[in-house]
Amino acid sequence: MKLSLLESKIFGKVRYGFRRDENKIIETVPQETKIAQEIFDLCLTGNSLEKIQEHLRKREVPSPPGRAMWSRDVLNKLLNNYKYTFGIIDHDTYCAVEEMKSSRCLNPNRNIEDVEG
Repeated sequence: MKLSLLESKIFGKVRYGFRRDENKIIETVPQETKIAQEIFDLCLTGNSLEKIQEHLRKREVPSPPGRAMWSRDVLNKLLNNYKYTFGIIDHDTYCAVEEMKSSRCLNPNRNIEDVEG
């Protein structure tokens, strides 16, 4: 899938699963797209970041910088990035992951006053 010229100009930094072609148009990278979709699916089925890390390590899927192990930070950033709705996952999947992640918060009613008090 390719974005339009305008979409490509405003896309910003290219993330895992995307690349710019010779005309600087953003397009998806099929192999990385499958991995990104799998990460979202694993999250939606209740897997923690640690379980997703281990799954990718066992499958020998290199992280975006080429390391053997994906960091929790990289996985979290991928799952929080709305850009993945541009041809990799649908909007409903993104929203479902966001909702699931917020429901895992240890104390969703906790606020700054509780910490400072």
